[in-house]
Amino acid sequence: MRAETQKHGFTRGCLLGNLGAEVADRSDVLRPAIGQNLARWGELISQALAEAQHVGLLRPQLDPQATARFVLSAWEGTLISARADWSGAAIDTFFDLVFGTLLT
Repeated sequence: MRAETQKHGFTRGCLLGNLGAEVADRSDVLRPAIGQNLARWGELISQALAEAQHVGLLRPQLDPQATARFVLSAWEGTLISARADWSGAAIDTFFDLVFGTLLT
């Protein structure tokens, strides 16, 4: 994901995140669709985390749903930061903290 973002010069973000930030508060049509898609993405992350817990690869203290919401929100913020400073520093920090600390 870092390579893809860097390939485009840190000028692209996530379509859902971009729409959520720029359009959702102005469109009664798009707001629920954006929310549903972000929720589905969060559900998929939560399922993966629950499966990792089930096989002993993730600390049992972590709530899969809350952790999924956090990871998704952190990723969206990471993309905003990467676009703001045209740098992969935020992406590196995201991966280091999420996969090197939180989900170890």
